[in-house]
Amino acid sequence: MKILKKYDYIWKFILFILIFTFVLTIVNLIFPLKNSINSLVSLIAVLIYSLIVGFKKGMKVEEKAYKAGLILGFTNVVILYFMGFLALNFGMTIKKLLYFVIIIITTVLGSIIGINKKNSR
Repeated sequence: MKILKKYDYIWKFILFILIFTFVLTIVNLIFPLKNSINSLVSLIAVLIYSLIVGFKKGMKVEEKAYKAGLILGFTNVVILYFMGFLALNFGMTIKKLLYFVIIIITTVLGSIIGINKKNSR
C-alpha cells in the first residue's frame, strides 16, 4: 500500500490519459475536428497536467526540485511511449521526440515553480 501511495502519480497519469482520450473521442463523434486541432488540444492538456503535477511534486520535495521533475517527466514520457506503442504502430520521429522533451521540460518547470512557491511562504 505504501508503494501505491508513493507512486500515485503513475496511475493518476494513466487514468488522466484514458479519460481524456475518451472525452476527446466523444467530442470528435459529435463535432468532427481536424487532426491538427486534436493534436494541439492533446498537447495542451498533457502540458497543463504535467505542469500541475510537477508543481504539486515541487511543493512536496525538500530540495532538488529539478531532479524530482526530471524523474516525474521521464516517467510520464515512458508511460506515453508504451501506451502509444501498445495501441498503434508507434515509431520514434523527431516530432514525437520534441513532444516528449517538451513534456519533460514542462514537468521540471512545474517542480521548480512549486519548490520556489513553497520556499517563499
